[in-house]
Amino acid sequence: MKLNIFYSTTKDGIMSNEKKYFPNLNQDEINLLYETNCKKFFQKLNIPLENVIYLDTSSSKKITYRIVTNTLKNPKESILLLKSTTPNLLVAAQTTDLPLIVATANINKEEKISAIALGTIENLNNHLLHEMIEVLIKETDKAPFEMTFYIGPCQTAYELKNFVVKNNYWSKALSKKNKKTYLDLKFAIFNELINEIVDPNYIYFDTTDITDKSKFYQENQGAVLACCLYTEE
Repeated sequence: MKLNIFYSTTKDGIMSNEKKYFPNLNQDEINLLYETNCKKFFQKLNIPLENVIYLDTSSSKKITYRIVTNTLKNPKESILLLKSTTPNLLVAAQTTDLPLIVATANINKEEKISAIALGTIENLNNHLLHEMIEVLIKETDKAPFEMTFYIGPCQTAYELKNFVVKNNYWSKALSKKNKKTYLDLKFAIFNELINEIVDPNYIYFDTTDITDKSKFYQENQGAVLACCLYTEE
């Protein structure tokens, strides 16, 4: 089975029903537009809507997980586990400039499993990466250096406003400018994964330019969908 990771673009429309993206529409109109955009996007990919499971992208103080199944609806867990034995079942996450993170390990020679989460600053500060690794260890009995990590497109510097840093691995990724504190997100993720004994050769950062206006919305103008699914090779 092949793991596929891909994104919608600005050409597919805004993939969110948040009011801030549609100041001139009421919520019913926003919901209809969002559902229409999603339907068109997945129809183009020949993926039935009932095969799409949306990741809860809100931040959580407690990182939890759940295995994706055909009957799973509206999961609230921070991490979703997608198995290669459930092909054509798609996990989608709304995102703007935050990275989708996908960690993958082999269950055996024939089967794989991927842990999927959105790398919000809050989730990462609450040790999301450690929890993803722990989940895969539990499910596969593999060591961290046997796992592969994909980190999606994201900004480099994030301003931390009124933010209490709990993640000890961030120290080298923090900088200050004009009395403001910034986090180099890619460096922070890399540092933590290395400290978790993940093989650096198995850490892949998507080099897609987050400022490319043909693919990503700029300055909170909208959101895209980051998608993962297994298909037959």
